[in-house]
This record gives sequence, structure tokens and C-alpha cells, in this order.
Amino acid sequence: MKLSTVDAMKLFATGCLPLMLASAAPCKPEVFDIGANFANPPASVRPFFRYWVPDATVSDDIINKDVEAIKRAGAGGFELLGFYNYGGTQSEPAFSVTDWAKYGWGTEAWRNTTRAALRSSKEHGLLMDYALGPNQGSGVPAHEDDEGLMLDLVPFNATVPLGGSFNGTLPGWGSGKFVSASIALVLESRVANWSATPGFENTFYYNGTRQVLASDSLEDVSSAVSEDGHVVLNFPSSDTGLEFRLFAFYQKRSGYREQVSPEKIVQIPQSPVDGYIQNGSWVNDHFSKAGAKLLIDFWEDSFLDLDLRELIREVGQYAWEDSMEFGTGVAVWWTPKMLEQFRSIIGYDFTKYLPLLYSHVSQTPGPLPSPDRFFTDDEDEGMSYLNDYYKTVRSIAHPTCAPDKMAKTDPNQLTTLNRVYLETLQAWAQNALQGEYTAQVVYNLPMEMAANIPAVGVPETESLGFAHLVDAYRQFSAPANLAGRNIISNELGAVQLEAYTQTLPELIWDTKLSIVGGVNRIVYHGYPYSGYYPNTTWPGYTTFYYRFSAMHGPRQPAWEYYDDYMNWTARMQQIAQSGVAKTDVAFWVYDVTTYEIFSRYNSSDMDDAGFTYGYISPSNFDLEDAYAQDGILAPERQAYKAFVVRQKDSMTLAGVQKLEEFASNGLPIVFYGGIPDSVLSRSDEKDLESIHSILENMSKMEKVHIVPEGSLALSLISDVGITPRVAVETDGRWMTYWREDEVSAHSYVILYNDASGFSLGEGRSSGKVTVAAALGAPYVYDAWTGEVIAVRVCQHDDESMTIPVSLAGNQTAILAFDHDETPQCSLDRLPEGVSVGAASAAAPTLELLNRNSAAETFECHVEQTIKLPAAAPAVELSDWTLVVESWTAPNKTSADADYTYEAVKTNSSAFSLPSLQPWSDVSDSLRNTSGVGFYSTNFTWPPRSASDAHAGSDGAEIDLAYILNTARVWVNGHQVPPLDPVAPVADVSSFLVDGDNSITIVTATTLGAAVREYWEQISVAGVPVTLTAPPPREEAAQGLVASVKLIPYSSTKIEGCYNLFYRQDEVI
Repeated sequence: MKLSTVDAMKLFATGCLPLMLASAAPCKPEVFDIGANFANPPASVRPFFRYWVPDATVSDDIINKDVEAIKRAGAGGFELLGFYNYGGTQSEPAFSVTDWAKYGWGTEAWRNTTRAALRSSKEHGLLMDYALGPNQGSGVPAHEDDEGLMLDLVPFNATVPLGGSFNGTLPGWGSGKFVSASIALVLESRVANWSATPGFENTFYYNGTRQVLASDSLEDVSSAVSEDGHVVLNFPSSDTGLEFRLFAFYQKRSGYREQVSPEKIVQIPQSPVDGYIQNGSWVNDHFSKAGAKLLIDFWEDSFLDLDLRELIREVGQYAWEDSMEFGTGVAVWWTPKMLEQFRSIIGYDFTKYLPLLYSHVSQTPGPLPSPDRFFTDDEDEGMSYLNDYYKTVRSIAHPTCAPDKMAKTDPNQLTTLNRVYLETLQAWAQNALQGEYTAQVVYNLPMEMAANIPAVGVPETESLGFAHLVDAYRQFSAPANLAGRNIISNELGAVQLEAYTQTLPELIWDTKLSIVGGVNRIVYHGYPYSGYYPNTTWPGYTTFYYRFSAMHGPRQPAWEYYDDYMNWTARMQQIAQSGVAKTDVAFWVYDVTTYEIFSRYNSSDMDDAGFTYGYISPSNFDLEDAYAQDGILAPERQAYKAFVVRQKDSMTLAGVQKLEEFASNGLPIVFYGGIPDSVLSRSDEKDLESIHSILENMSKMEKVHIVPEGSLALSLISDVGITPRVAVETDGRWMTYWREDEVSAHSYVILYNDASGFSLGEGRSSGKVTVAAALGAPYVYDAWTGEVIAVRVCQHDDESMTIPVSLAGNQTAILAFDHDETPQCSLDRLPEGVSVGAASAAAPTLELLNRNSAAETFECHVEQTIKLPAAAPAVELSDWTLVVESWTAPNKTSADADYTYEAVKTNSSAFSLPSLQPWSDVSDSLRNTSGVGFYSTNFTWPPRSASDAHAGSDGAEIDLAYILNTARVWVNGHQVPPLDPVAPVADVSSFLVDGDNSITIVTATTLGAAVREYWEQISVAGVPVTLTAPPPREEAAQGLVASVKLIPYSSTKIEGCYNLFYRQDEVI
């Protein structure tokens, strides 16, 4: 049975968290049996892997093996993608080592590959997303003249002297369907050098010209062109300028494919192309319903059979498209009715301004549209006209088929050209496949991202394009949340040149940024097919020719230990997807192009105070939940307390009218730095006077505040009178993310300590968070162990509750509040080194653990003095034995079809280590070694002390300082619960015995060092990687490199004391 995408949150789990509540040392928590859902989340909230399948030559048995491995690692599913060598377009002639006429995307062979993946998913209890086409999912087999294929607008021009004439055939006639002709006076022209980045590799430079046109001379002369392309034009001699230019534009099929035609492949013989399905896949038009219909019709008429359809309905989750990575195939974005739609939406004829389109690239990265670039002599060089074009690219369609919370817009209002494409696919995925549609919306393209995000059931972004910026994620998640999109996906983990060197702590660092930014569903990038592929050497099929990370799977020495990280991700996602996201402050954002993603608010003051914030566009103001009531914006969604507009923001008339309405309904509107006075596009300029008038009237309203630039957070608190849901005071930089779950009557706060700039093991910070007392009883949810701990260290009154917290650098923590329970605050603070222990089941029972070498004194409300005995000193474990299982390339070649790519694993001799150090310092034989390290040593328990052999030794924790990649610990043969790599501390008391004790720690590296050693021999599909990427970096350190310590503690159990007070006055 198919699992629901959104499971009702049940707060059941048990356990311990290495988070320090009111203490600089980890707590030993009390354990509550409140269920198993948090400890073992269902597949629907677990992370996915993008599963790269090279083509349909793959083995069904290997697919099943890979799916089983994905399940064992703790993922909830995978995203099936036929990679087809990134479409086969990375080289000319096209490149393939298999017969794509027989095994191409959409063929019978690919249908059976899809079937095998779905059946394996069903067998192993996983869910599967499925790309709608090859490569990046954007295109299907089609006839060359089918309606709905991607189009291009091809430019030509001719020079005419002042006072001259043109009598002849229009330049470029016959190059495509004639669109228009126009003329302009050239005022300036100079030689220019342009740059563009068509693909991954390099920036290219081009010689061209930069020409300035007289804006008032631009004229559409299309009506003068005869049916055979002849035109007669006479030009005046009286105009002041250099020359006249005659432009001609033609519409044609781009001819760009997501999988090249087998007819273009020369590497190996291809079967005859018997029909369009064997002839590759064409990119479809992403700016029309016809483009979406082309894709849908192929699936419905040529691909889906009854069995596939039923399997998709059972275990298929999302129909998926990647970002629009096919700008290389066009000079500009175009669709057949572009000019008609422009005129209808914007209100004037854009035809004469078409030359301006080629002054900017269509995509970043993308090709150079033209070496000759044209601008106008307007103050903005014609940019306002282009902004109207960008608005049109995303503007036209009425959302007739969107899900439940689309904009309430009548057919004549602006929505989106691209949106009609997205909405059509969303409706099909819901109605025909009983799932959802997910797509990476807009970014890197000349469209407004915020406007189109609501059109997709599950909007997706990616960590690469969003540059690991929390602020950028907030720009994406806020419009999605406002539209009722609870699940926001992230293709996460792609980093240039880290195919085999990306570590798991690095991967989950990126995951933390995503989640605290409101992007709460992770698709890890990625898992490559593990079976044989022709002319491919060890370590196996590797996408992008080793240019991007990461190649997860059993080829990685750490794969056996991935489940610690996948389970952590699943628990974090379970919380981050529960209920509804709540956010304190909305920022106005209006940018009709999203070529680059960057932070729009660069001060840390909002995070420092605990304010959460997101970015909302006036294009989102027509969404059903975008209304203000009782001083709150979107009360059913984020429940914003204030709306911030900055002085340099670009305004729209419809937007400021809504702002005025919001303010009338009590929402505080904050003009930060002054009242804005600019618009983006030429069509908006006519509204400037009305905009200024409304803003001037607003400035006199009670709920409108004009504050100077500086500390926005301080102005919000002191001038506007609002406070964050989670007020933060800390000596570091913490970020917060809030979820409100009315079903389970719980609120959740995810805390993240941003330790950017600190080295591993550094960046710990302490502080406190304050929330409303009415939230109820606080708990800590440990995403590493699945345990739930009642918070006993807190202070509350009728209005607020304050909880002291300490976080390691880049550590996250989950605070949960049970609305139906009363807080059990027994202490307001604890000294460093003291924490609450597991025996603290409920007030008035309390257990305190002291790790300090000095006794600590407390007083009870009944005037009882309680002394915590000093603990025995911490013990640095030494005299380690290390055996390294080295992973290296096999000796055999990859010519055999039964080649498995399994690494050769060789154990080293035992190394004796008085203290821990990197492998490269242990022995030269371990330099550039990938594999698994087995560490072992012994220690005596309890530790000996001069005064009392057993004093202060009631229990102990083990502390690994930090983890480079993975580490698992066994004490006397008992496995210690999973460790947080930035705070790897765990209580091992239950595993200790009197006398001699053994400890084993197993660490695993990435495969990068071994790949580096074998670099000169590696190839993918016959291409040597020495031609495509530099070798992996040399690892600076491998294994355990920091001291491992055993930290004893004394335990004191206290009965009958409801309020305990620490006697010393130092601030914790």
C-alpha cells in the first residue's frame, strides 16, 4: 500500500541527546516511552537518493540490488533518472557506448527498466520519484514537427547608411517562420568583448560589438514585408547617428534534445531508427500548455501500460523535472504566442524592442545569444522593456488546474506563461497518476521565482544553485508555504570536484542549512548505478565525468554506516514537515529575473534576536491565504507579525494596494530605510504617481512605521512592538525554524548554531531561548538516537518560559512543546559540567550528574542543601591498536560484462599508537588510503583516585571531540548509540564492568584517496577522466585525529524537591 506523503505526526520515541541543556556537558536524559514514530520514521518522510541509471542497458538484478542497498542505508526512496550521459550533448559528435536506438529513453527497454525499478521499490517498501524524461527530465520522444517542442527566435540584421534605402529580401529570409522586422537608428557602436559559460567547464570570450539605439527611432516594419520576404524601406538623412539597422526575426524549432538521436552517435554502431521513439528525446516548450501536453501525450499514449500505471499509483510518489538546464539550445526563450501575450498582459507592443533580447544570456550558465548586443539610449539602457518581457515569460495563464491553494485570480489577471506549463503537469500528476508533480522552479532563468513556486505541488530547489545560503532557501520556502505547500524539496549535495571526497558531516551540514531555511525534504545527489557499464573502469559508473559530488553507495567505505546519517535526516524531516511553518516577519521581494541567488538581507541581527523571516512577492498577494486579520498576515499559514519593505525595493501598484489593505487590517508595515520610489518595468512606470500617493497615505497610518537602516530587529522590538516566537540570547549565532502541529497539539523549534569560520570541534556557544508559557511542557527530540527527553532545566511564569541551551559548532537541536502538558521546570540553570540524568522521570524526582572535579552545591525550596560529589578526572584513552582495511582498485580490466567494480580490501598490519593521529602521520603506507579503520584499546573502570577508588564514578560518557566522516563505538562488545559528528558524546555507563574494559571504534573514509591514487587509469564510457576533471584533493586527515576521552560523573538523586537553586552566582 502506498504511504501518504504527509503522515500525521505522532510524538512517540525514547532516548538521549548530546545537546547540552543548561550545561556545557551533554545530558544523560530520562527516557519516555511515548511511541516509536519519531525513532523510526516512515518512508514518506525519509530522505531520497537521486538514482542515476546510465541507460536502459542496465540489469534488473542490479537495480534490485541497488534499491535494497538504498533501503538498508535508511532512505525512504529514490528518484529514478535515466542519465544518458547528460543527454549525450557534452561532446560533438554525440557520445555513447551503447545502442540508444534500442536502449534509449522511452523505448520498450526503458519502459522495462522503469518497471523493474518500481517493482524493486514495492518489494523493499520504498517510494519512487520518476523523471518525466531523460537527462534532467525535460523532454520526450516526438516527431520533429510536433506542436509543443522548444522554439528559438533567430535574429538577423543589415546595415543601411543614413539617407539610404533597402530594396531586397529581408536578411535571413527562409531561416524559419517569419515573426517580425524592425528598424532603428544606431547612435553609438564600439568593439566589445563578451563572456559566456555555455556548460560546466570554462568561461569563453567573444569579440563583438556594443551598440546603442535611439529609443524613439525603434519601429516595427513587419507590415511592409511581402509574402516572399521582399521589403522596400527608405531612411532619412536628417537624423543624427551612425547608421540605421534593419532587424529580422524568425521562429524555428530549437532542435535541442535531452537525449541525442542515435543517428548522431559515431562511437559504436546503432540500430536503425525505425520511428520517433528510437530517435532520442526533444526538449519541450516550457512556456505553453502545448509543451506540457506533448510530454503528457507521450506518457499516456506511448509509454504507460496498465502495469506501469498501477505500479506508479502504488509506489510512485512524484513526477519530476530538474531545473531548466537546456538554455544552451536557444538564443532566447520563446513561445509561439509571445508577442500576443505580451500585448495582452503588459499593454503595449513589444515587437520593435526584440533586438534588446540578445543583450542578456537566456540562462546562467548559458551560451552567448549574439556577439552584437543592442541597448537603447534610455537611462536604464532599455532594461525596463526587458523586464516587461521577463514578466511575460512568466505571465499569461489563468490557474484553472492548480491544487487547492492557488491564487484567486480571474482569467484576465497576470499569472504565468511558465506557470501554465507547470500547472498542466501538476493536474495530470494528481488526476491521472494519483501523485504530485515536483519541479525545480525558475532559478537561473529570466523569470520571477516567487511567482511560479505556488504552481507546483512539491516545489524543488537545489543546494548547488542556492549556494548553501539559508537566506536563499527562505526566498524559496516562504512563497511555497504561503501557497500551502507543506513539502519543499531540495536536490542536495552537488559540489564541484567532490565526486568522491564529500564527507557525510559536510553533507548533513548542508542539510541543516536547508531545513532551517524551510526546505524540508532532501533528495541526496546521488546514487550511481552500481553495475557494469561498457568502457568504464573502477570505481564504476560516475556521472558528470567526476565533476560533481557525490557518488554514494556500497562503493564508499562508509556506506555501511550511512544509516546513522539517513535516520538523523529522516527524524529532522519528520519534524520539519509536521504541521505548518510559522514565521515572524515577511520581507517584500520583487525581482522579475532570478539569474543568481544571493542573500537579500545580509545582517545577522534578525537571527541573533531569534526572528524568523521569509520573502514574499506581490505576485503572491492573490494567493488564498495571503490576507491580514487582526494584525496577522496569513494566519492559517506563516502568521507573519510584520511586513518589511526596504527603501530600494521595486514596487507595483497592485502590491502597494495590498499593503495598504494589510495595514488597514492591523498588520504592521515597516518601511526600512525610507519609503521606496522605484519600479522595475516600463509598464509599471505609468503607475508611479498612484504608487507614490498610496505610499504617502500609508505613511500616516497607525500601523505603518518608517525606521532607519541599522538594527532591524531592534526596531521591530522597540518601535513596532513585536517579538520573535523564539527569543534568542546567545554568544554565538543561532537560527531557528518553527513548526506548529495542531493535530498533535505540539509546537517544534529547530535550533541551529551557525559556526561558519570555525574549525572542526570549535564554535560551541551557549545561551537561552524564551517562548510563550502557554506552549506547554518542553521536550528535546534527539534526531541522532530517536529519543525524547523532558526538559527540567527551565524557568517560567504566566507569560514566558526560558530554557538555557548549549550547542556545539554547527549542531542542531529540536525543542518540542506539548500543549496539553504543564512544564516541569525544576531548575532555572545548571553550572557547566552538570546536567539532568535519566532518573528524572517526573517532578519531584530529579537526578543530577556532575562531571566536575569539584563538588557543586544546590538548595531546595524546602531549605535543604544538596551537594553533588566531585567526579573522577576525565581519562584520555591511549595505547591504541589500529588496523586499516584499505580499499583499492581491482587488478582486472573493465572489459568483462560481469565486472562488479568491487574494491580490493586489504588489512594492514597492526599499528600501535600511544596517541591518536592522522593516518598519514601513522605510516607513509597509509598516505592517500581509503578504507575502514579499526581502533581498539582497554581501560580500567572505575578509574583510580588517591582518596577514594570509587568516588565520583557512578557513570561515564565517551567523547570523541569530532568526527571526520563516520565513527561507531563499541564498549565491551555493546554498540553505543549513533553519535552526532559535531558533538560525539554518549553515555556508556550501562556497558561498563568493574575492572578491565575494552573499546572499539570503527571509522570509515571517503573513497577519494583511493580514486586519487588510481586517477590516471580511470575512464567513464571510454572517456579518460584526466580530460574532464582534476584529481581529488589529497585528504589532510583520515581516521581518528582528536583525543578520545572517558568522562566520569557522580550521580545524585533528589526526591521531593520541586525547585532547586544553584548556589553560586556565576552566569551560565
